[in-house]
Amino acid sequence: MSSCVRRTSLALSIALLGFADQRASGQAEQASLSTRIGRLAPGDDVVVTVFREKDLSAKVYVDDKGQVVLPRLGLIDVRDLTTDMLRDTIRAKYSTFLRDPSIDLRALRRITVNGAVLKPDVYFVDPTMLLRDVIARAGGVTSEGNVHNVAIVRGSMSTRYPDWSETAQGQTELRSGDEIVVGRRSWFALNLGAVIGLAGLATSLAVTFLR
Repeated sequence: MSSCVRRTSLALSIALLGFADQRASGQAEQASLSTRIGRLAPGDDVVVTVFREKDLSAKVYVDDKGQVVLPRLGLIDVRDLTTDMLRDTIRAKYSTFLRDPSIDLRALRRITVNGAVLKPDVYFVDPTMLLRDVIARAGGVTSEGNVHNVAIVRGSMSTRYPDWSETAQGQTELRSGDEIVVGRRSWFALNLGAVIGLAGLATSLAVTFLR
């Protein structure tokens, strides 16, 4: 085999290894994101329905310690649990005194959407819904809205996400109590056509006057 062919083969092998590493890294990052998203957190509402057991069904609130209180079970720590994991935990605990309990569980996050969206409101959404999803739920950004002026207000902190519609910023996870604020475009941007028209008219009048 000539040295030229060997060099080409080596370069190809390195390129393939680099591609495999990038793909593995991307898959690992996506798996990590999927694992993290949807975990229960303080402020979430959890609706537990135990079929044929009305007294055991309840709507509970995840407190600041990441705990809920359920009938006959008392305190349960739900930090870092998904809804499926919590459902399995509750089913196992109720199985100690119920035969094959059938349980439905829904978790909801309270998110406020304000500003230049079609339907500003308070939304109770699934924990898996991300920034992009909730803005879409609110009807999307209006024609007066600035798609690059979006922020999440969490407590006293406001964080801007100017590229949420085009990048991974749109996959930002939300927490109960978050407020999404979509800003409006400036007066100049909204009236650019009229400004250009007036400028053109002024130029035309000036030219006519100076002749």
